[in-house]
Amino acid sequence: MLISLLNYEDGVLDPSSIVPLIDGGTEGFKGNARVILPGMTACVECTLELYPPQVNFPMCTIASMPRLPEHCIEYVRMLQWPKEQPFGDGVLLDGDDPEHIQWIFQKSVERASQYNIRGVTYRLTQAVCATEVFKIATSAYIPLNNYLVFNDVDGLYTYTFEAERKTNEVSSYHSYARGKEQNTLLTVSNIY
Repeated sequence: MLISLLNYEDGVLDPSSIVPLIDGGTEGFKGNARVILPGMTACVECTLELYPPQVNFPMCTIASMPRLPEHCIEYVRMLQWPKEQPFGDGVLLDGDDPEHIQWIFQKSVERASQYNIRGVTYRLTQAVCATEVFKIATSAYIPLNNYLVFNDVDGLYTYTFEAERKTNEVSSYHSYARGKEQNTLLTVSNIY
């Protein structure tokens, strides 16, 4: 959608039409944050191969023989949340709700301590994303260019690199013609 908002004049991207996308997430004790400048930097489709296949743990391991912090988190998410319904009857787990995540974290720490599993921590990828928003909004610093990975499974490791655009392979770059006229009075809700 952000690519559809880009304006080109004489085949050159108008930088004032760029709406930055700041994305971040965690899985277990690994996470990432990135800044996407549509039309300038690699988009989500350009970096799909960076996402690992989803890891599934055997239910018997999660329920009776947890060995990793991830097992404790999955136990709380899959079994304890539906059983206890901590936020009311029928309320589904929302991974973007800080209260839900905090509840999962606290229960995971309790379960991990029962099995002497260390390493359940609460990392806020949102803090990295908030820093990038500040950089872009104020032009106070150069924004992340454009992908940060962190891992604290065994110690702490971070790595930043510039993902490359795949202009010939990615459909989103070709779905909107260059020089497409945009009505400047439209809002996002009018577009879709």
